[in-house]
Amino acid sequence: MAPGFLRAMRRFLFWHLPLIAAIAAGLTFGAGFYSFLRGETGTPVDLIPAGSAAAVTPPQQLVSPIILGDSLARGAGDATGLGIGGRLDAELKRRNLQAKKTTNIAVNGTRTADLVRQLDSANVRRLLGESNVIIVSIGGNDLWGGTDWRNAPPDDPEMVMDGVLERVGRAIELIRDASPQARIYFIGLYNPFASSPSGPQLSSLVARWNAKLMERLSADSNVTVVQTADIFAHRDRLSLDRFHPGDEGYALIARRIADSI
Repeated sequence: MAPGFLRAMRRFLFWHLPLIAAIAAGLTFGAGFYSFLRGETGTPVDLIPAGSAAAVTPPQQLVSPIILGDSLARGAGDATGLGIGGRLDAELKRRNLQAKKTTNIAVNGTRTADLVRQLDSANVRRLLGESNVIIVSIGGNDLWGGTDWRNAPPDDPEMVMDGVLERVGRAIELIRDASPQARIYFIGLYNPFASSPSGPQLSSLVARWNAKLMERLSADSNVTVVQTADIFAHRDRLSLDRFHPGDEGYALIARRIADSI
């Protein structure tokens, strides 16, 4: 066999053939890697098990509202008879929230001492225990009644407010004891006598009451003071009795409660 042919064979076997094999292997690896990057190889793996998307969103809790306190809680002045409770029901339905019809155990003329006595009732405490939204309106009769702040605000309004707040605090304690996890909405005060000669002074006292109320109830993160003073400050939303909210006033209060449920 010719020496030149042997040299050519050795060159091919020891140099060219390995080089060709290396190039072929590189091309095969590159094609496979490219397919891997495009997701064209292997068996698809579902990292999210079927049905888990629904499990991420917890089932909607049924809203079970109850309202107690004074005539405003009862709905006095609302020509439709709905008051806060009935209008809250409509708001929750409009927002597609699952809710029971609001239970209303408010009594016209109730003051803080009356509410504390009512909360000693086993039946009332049972109803509170079955509720997770508790709406309270109280304090207005304590402050507006008796001395009649419209004509003669007390000499020491701070002392009067502090006495009422003590009983408010006791009422909240009893409510919380009956329903530890419920969300409590406490209705703030507004000035129904803004157009009277003492209107500006009374508005100042109302603002002070609401500030003290928020401070008193701030320790419980599940208590919300629902502000109402601004609802009646710049537009007449009172009922014909010129004291309680009218239809629109009640609707706006209910809407504010629904906004935070």
